[in-house]
Amino acid sequence: MALRRLSVFAVLSAVVVSLYRGALGDYPNDAARAVDALAGGHLLRALTVRPQPLMGPVSVVVRAPFAAIAHALGGGDLVAYRAGAIPCLVAAGLLAVWLLRVFPARRPVMGLLVVLLAVGSPAAVNALDVGHPEEVLAAALTVAGVVAAMRSRTVAAAVLLGLALATKQWAVIALPPAMLAVGRPKWRLAAGAVGLAALLTVPQAIADPHGFASMSRHAATATNDVFVQSWWSLVAHTLPGWLAQLTHPAIVLAAVPVTILAARRGVRADGVLPLLALLFLIRCVFDPVDNFYYHLPLLLALLAWDLQTRRTLPWATLGATLCLVETNSFLAGTQASVFYFVWTAILGATLAGARVRLSRASTRAGLQAPA
Repeated sequence: MALRRLSVFAVLSAVVVSLYRGALGDYPNDAARAVDALAGGHLLRALTVRPQPLMGPVSVVVRAPFAAIAHALGGGDLVAYRAGAIPCLVAAGLLAVWLLRVFPARRPVMGLLVVLLAVGSPAAVNALDVGHPEEVLAAALTVAGVVAAMRSRTVAAAVLLGLALATKQWAVIALPPAMLAVGRPKWRLAAGAVGLAALLTVPQAIADPHGFASMSRHAATATNDVFVQSWWSLVAHTLPGWLAQLTHPAIVLAAVPVTILAARRGVRADGVLPLLALLFLIRCVFDPVDNFYYHLPLLLALLAWDLQTRRTLPWATLGATLCLVETNSFLAGTQASVFYFVWTAILGATLAGARVRLSRASTRAGLQAPA
């Protein structure tokens, strides 16, 4: 019954945050054309809009019915955008409820706090404010997929990660830790996730191959500008073009050797959540254009880890959230860059050590269990 009430609270929280905090931001120049076309029943137009939105088709399909209802009721673009954001935030809220089922909290108040951190964190609100609720949906699907892999639910993990990949391309970072967590044969998880993502994305690529190629290149390339919440800001305010173009592919590829190193150090399923958080942290600190909302997958992974370790409060998530707010809202220039470097370096070292400790503790528990 408690989880049912939390589910209702999660849905209501998502509705409130979506309707009262969402701003158009990039939406008119990104997903709006595709969402509105699909909401109006024009499938081919939705697949061939120019420029194609910098996202996969999943969030467009999820948002379209809500946008259609908003338009039918006489709502304008902002109302339609906010309505379409509701299912994206609901996904984050339901992830929180499911995590509480998988990793039961020690205190009742923890449930409310976990839901609020998932749905209404500053990073989630920032994603809404700048027109990118699909980031919330992708983060929720990605963390859910890895947790499903930890529980040896290969099919569920493949479906969730496939949907995440077909929402935002950065979700590929989660595939190596998910493969580490799931039992053998590991290739089924990767093949299922990539296959589903390809199946969902192929219509878009066939309908407008040039637009799809342009969108893919744009998504894989960072700009030369460097944000203060990036380690690059300690080196330069702008990067050479060749280096900026390498950052996104390098971040994705780094997930493979980091996961292999973790496996060789004894990390198993129980140590995958800090590994996942570490990979998302690497993405944040080495992306020159490190938007505030880029940290949402990191925060949701930390939230799952907080619950897994049965802390009295989600200290890791709260600490990272407060440091992120301090970096973006109260500091500027070099001060912000130095502060960001310090707290992310400490968090990275903590996660690197925690992933091994969790797996070793689990191994000892298994060896000491009575026959």
